Amino acid sequence: MLVVTRKEGESILIYPNDIPEGMTVAELFSDGPIRVELKKAHNVQCKLGIDAPKELTIIRDE
Repeated sequence: MLVVTRKEGESILIYPNDIPEGMTVAELFSDGPIRVELKKAHNVQCKLGIDAPKELTIIRDE
């Protein structure tokens, strides 16, 4: 699980590294859903825990 801290207005992007042509959304998530969990909230920041397949890339969008 990856844990990131985000402030108001900041976001994260989750996408596959390589999507084979013609792959459906159902096939992309065949290993199960991506779980995003609020771990902690304090003032204007929150910590998110993200549990996703290793084939997906998660980046911070500043």
